[in-house]
Amino acid sequence: MAPHRLEALAHLLRQGLALEGESGIRPLEAMVAVARTIEESVVDLAGFERTDSGLRFALHNPPLRGGAFSAVRVGVDGAPPSSDGLRIATGVVPVGIDARTISRDRPLHLRPGEAIRFEVDRPGPSRGPRTVRLELVSVAIPPLVWLEFTAVPHPPREPR
Repeated sequence: MAPHRLEALAHLLRQGLALEGESGIRPLEAMVAVARTIEESVVDLAGFERTDSGLRFALHNPPLRGGAFSAVRVGVDGAPPSSDGLRIATGVVPVGIDARTISRDRPLHLRPGEAIRFEVDRPGPSRGPRTVRLELVSVAIPPLVWLEFTAVPHPPREPR
């Protein structure tokens, strides 16, 4: 596990224990429920699926806000996020664009409420949950917007 992830988990655990000590377990349960609700409202878990070469997933709309992004990276199961083997499609760009072509000079523009779809070549186990970390590097502030989720991907869809 990456050191920054361990540090973040340790911080979260310390905060949770402090809150539990001050107020009991109910606030912790409420925080978990809020986090799950936010995750489910952003990530289209029904569309999270395995592909022949990796994974496919979508967001209902950009996490946090629309804007211009100079880089998009995905890491799977703890691997460092990368733009390699990542294709992105939006309502404006329905064909998957290669994430390696995104730059400060050619940013990816996302509009509020616009769905965005990702396909990433990251082979892995054929069963069980997968953890996906999506990083979007904004041309504005804050420079890094990220989202992480863990779910069991659906099997590949049958060709029609």
